[in-house]
Amino acid sequence: MDHSLSVVVQIELDTRCVRLVVTGDLTEHNHRTLTPLVGRARALFPDAAVAVDLTGAQHVDPEGLDLLRWSLEQSPAPEPGGSVRILTRPVPFGLAEASRPAVRAHVPAPAPRHGAGAEGVAA
Repeated sequence: MDHSLSVVVQIELDTRCVRLVVTGDLTEHNHRTLTPLVGRARALFPDAAVAVDLTGAQHVDPEGLDLLRWSLEQSPAPEPGGSVRILTRPVPFGLAEASRPAVRAHVPAPAPRHGAGAEGVAA
């Protein structure tokens, strides 16, 4: 299966915003292609905010999204620089909870009562 990205750069001069509109599939393997594009956008328009718009992507892998966020935090930003935001679609109701592993709370066994018999009834 081909997991490719397509990026269109939209420059909004009035609002001083550069939007990278991403389509295709964002994965942990191809997230690296977006970091240099964000760097170029920030270098061309140092005071502009940059938005990485993933709302039109067909698939966004959670690991790829985490790695993209991490790499953008680690990449050096030109000074002065505008903010960088990542825009994603909201997760459908219930899907976020279903994808997380169930956490089972440890419930301690009831403490034995002093003077209780085998049936748990105090004598």
